[in-house]
Formats: sequence, C-alpha cells, structure tokens
Amino acid sequence: MKFPDRPLRVTHIVSGDRWAGAEVQAYTLFRQLRQHVFLQVIVLNEGELADRCRELGIKLCVLDENRQGSGELLRAIVQQLKSFGPDLVHTHRQKENVLGSIANVLTVRAASLRTIHGAAEFAPRGRQKLQVWLDRFCARYLQQAAIAVSADLRDKLRDSFPADRLQVISNGIDPADVSNAISTPDFRREHPEALHIGLVGRLDPVKRVDLFIEMAAILLQREPRKPWRFHVFGEGALLESLREQARQLGVGDALVFHGHRSDIRSCIAALDGMVMPSDHEGLPMAALECLALGTPLIAHHTGGLPELLAASPSSLVREHSGAGYAGAVLAMLQNGRQKTTFPAEYLASSNALKVLSLYQNLLRRPQTQGPALLARK
Repeated sequence: MKFPDRPLRVTHIVSGDRWAGAEVQAYTLFRQLRQHVFLQVIVLNEGELADRCRELGIKLCVLDENRQGSGELLRAIVQQLKSFGPDLVHTHRQKENVLGSIANVLTVRAASLRTIHGAAEFAPRGRQKLQVWLDRFCARYLQQAAIAVSADLRDKLRDSFPADRLQVISNGIDPADVSNAISTPDFRREHPEALHIGLVGRLDPVKRVDLFIEMAAILLQREPRKPWRFHVFGEGALLESLREQARQLGVGDALVFHGHRSDIRSCIAALDGMVMPSDHEGLPMAALECLALGTPLIAHHTGGLPELLAASPSSLVREHSGAGYAGAVLAMLQNGRQKTTFPAEYLASSNALKVLSLYQNLLRRPQTQGPALLARK
C-alpha cells in the first residue's frame, strides 16, 4: 500500500454505550489525533462519547445498536467507509472489531487494527462463543495489528493473537485537562472532616466491589473512632446485591452508592484514597486520573497497575481480600499523601504519537496479511 501524500484519513469504530474506560481512552486519543489526521468516528450508541465528539467538531456517525441488527449495522458501516475512504480503520471492543473489519474488507480494504482495552471478563457461552470465534478470525485474517494497553495484557493475549501483530501502547491522559474545573463535590462539603475512601468502576463482577464492601466493614471494626465515609461511583447489574451485602455487613450508614457522576474527576480529587480491587485490569483510565489529581491509589497487583505505580510499590496489594485492602488503606493514611510526578509515558500526547507511528508503519508495511490475503483467494 502506498503511503498517502496527504493527511491520513482514519476511521474509529467504538460502542459509545457508556462513558467507561474504553470510551474515555478513545476520546482522549481522538482529541490528540485530530491535530494530525482527518478523523471519522462511528459510534454504535448515542451518549456522552458522541456528544463530546460533536463538541470537538469530529466527523461523526451515530448508529443505534439497540434498534439495528448486526446486518443493518454492517450495511451502515459499509456505506460510511465507502463515503469517507479511510486509509486506516481502527476498532475498539469485540462487536466493533467484527463489524468494522468485515465492512473494511468489503469496501476500501484499508489497513486495519484494533485496541484491546482489557482481558475477557467471563467465559463465553452459547452464541457468545460464535462472536469470540469471529473476533479472533478477524484479528488473524482481516486486521494487521492489535494494541494492548499493558505488557501484562499483551502476554495474556499471545494465545489468541499472532505475536508479531501485538503492540503495547499504554493509555494516556492530559493531566492539565484532568485538573481543569475541579470543584468540591457534595459529599466533601457535607462531611468535610471525614475520611473519604472511594471506588470508581462498573458494578460488574470483575471490579470486585464486594471486596471493597468487605474492606469497609473491616475498617469500621478495626478503627471505629475514625470518621469513615465510603463511596462507590458507577452503575451496573450488581447494585441491589451489593446494597444487600453492605446492609448485612453493617456498613450501609457509612457507604454511598452514587451511580454515574458527571463530576467524577472532582469526586476523585476529593477522596482521601481510592481503591481498585479488580480481579484484573488493562490500564484503567480512572487510575491515571487518580495519579494526575494527586489522590492516593490502592490497587490490586494486576494488569498495567504495577508499572503505573512502580514509584509507590506499597500501593499495590497482593493479598486480594477485604483484609488485604483494609491493611493497605490504613498504611496509606499513616504515611500521608506523597508527592508524585506524573510519568511522561502515560501522557495523552505520548500515546497519540505512538498510535500515529503505528499507523504510518502499517501503511508502509507490505500488506501480506489481512484484506490483501483475502483479495488473492
């Protein structure tokens, strides 16, 4: 494929169903890439990601996966690619990988790649097995590269993806943007002297909010005189069962389930400590935001978190239990806030330049795999 003598035309395809890690990172990348490429974004749901793309003036197509079946979505993406004529198609998450790479091979046959934001959270069953098979087929035969957001994630993916196409590019943020327009949230105004400990994440099994609640119960028992206040920020299917767990453990009066908060960065900045007890992670955007805001982070020793917290190893928890996180929180409070410098490798500008370099390498590389392979059949 000849390298174009004009700005690259790049199409990103992303779900946009919620404002979560994959969408936040994709948007952060879009803000940087629009300075270097002509960008088109296709989202499969209206929502905050679509609204933010409109604010940036990005060429945007919003589909509706709740009303359109896979066939209709595929036809719509085909039309978008024909009209825009991208040099590269960049997909995010499983459904988007399949639809985007198939639409690409049916139309422009551009270079194609994906970002893998995290490991699988559950074992597929029934029709899910077919989607997983299709996703792996597309990765092997229709796409030329896969970005893993941490070295740990890359290692986990080696059984499913060709090793020579796996690239590690860490997520990135703009610390100045994260710190912009921070205000004091309601819970800090109402309880200014309390010790506010929080968790940010979807209320899904992998995030282990149950361990956070167990930790809260242990801290209330060990240090009953401390003015503890615990906060869970996020939505999900486990809300009612987690509320019941909190009630049974006697922490209901000290714990608040906030749901989605549009001022989440202000909430993180107001915490005395944030806890991330997930079973596994890629490289969470909330963790990067925590560091940028100077809020102490206690995290499970998993995914890209050990590299991110290399300067403060005591923040990493290997005893993956309520007691393990309780001990780490008490140690953190005893040590006090430590001043840290945000690592340059996790800047949004660094992330974007690495992605742009990968784009350029893919276009210069002889197309011996992916769409060109199918063209010869």
